[in-house]
Amino acid sequence: MKKFVVLGMALLLPMFAYGEELTAYEIASRSYNLDSGKSAVYDASLTITAKSGASRVREIALRRKMYDGVKKSLITFSAPKEVAGVAYLSFEYDSTKPGSKESENWLYMPAMKKVRRISGSSRQDDFMGSDFTYEDIGDRGLNKDNFTLAGQETAQGADCWKIDCAAKDSGEKIPRRVLWIRKDNYLLQKAQLFDQRGELQRELVCSDIKQVDGIWTIHKMTMTNVQTGHSSTMQMKSVKYNIDLADSLFAVSSIERGIKK
Repeated sequence: MKKFVVLGMALLLPMFAYGEELTAYEIASRSYNLDSGKSAVYDASLTITAKSGASRVREIALRRKMYDGVKKSLITFSAPKEVAGVAYLSFEYDSTKPGSKESENWLYMPAMKKVRRISGSSRQDDFMGSDFTYEDIGDRGLNKDNFTLAGQETAQGADCWKIDCAAKDSGEKIPRRVLWIRKDNYLLQKAQLFDQRGELQRELVCSDIKQVDGIWTIHKMTMTNVQTGHSSTMQMKSVKYNIDLADSLFAVSSIERGIKK
């Protein structure tokens, strides 16, 4: 799922004919491949809310830069104190290219003073106690699913294609996803994620969608676990595109030193 979908949150309007007949894969591919700038800087808050209504707010920053088909992203936590200094580094490879390898991901925890590799099924674990997973905040490659066009529906007032995505690996924790992709700009508007029993587990709703520097950007994403009543909301505070970012930011050695910004 294009993120975040977490966090792939900024997408550029493609110049395609509105009434063009497309397959489910073509729709998903156009959404996946939308231009989101050569680099991006996001400052955001992550609010995690329990079923009781009690909430915790975490301040984060995302830095992203493209390197010839490799998307390198760095997420850092600055507040509150118990998570300040946590850093998550991700290298996402273009899954449409032959021989593309799996993403590489590392998590730095200041309390442990070491970097932990996040790989395989661990990418489907919760991200820092939120309702988003590590995979949700990255890019799910197109080669992992079979796509079926399930119809056309309105979601949050936007005309959308409804795409059913069945994981090729039936052993995944989330073997089925349903995506609502907007017809006007190919942004993800909504998603539902189903567990191994075929039951709806989580639902993602994207909102506050507007352009920044000509790039369509999702400013708010809410992921709700319908089975537990727990939810997490990512709210963009500041978004900037195509700015200079030092290559040194996107290195394992940098997060080992506990980069905070």
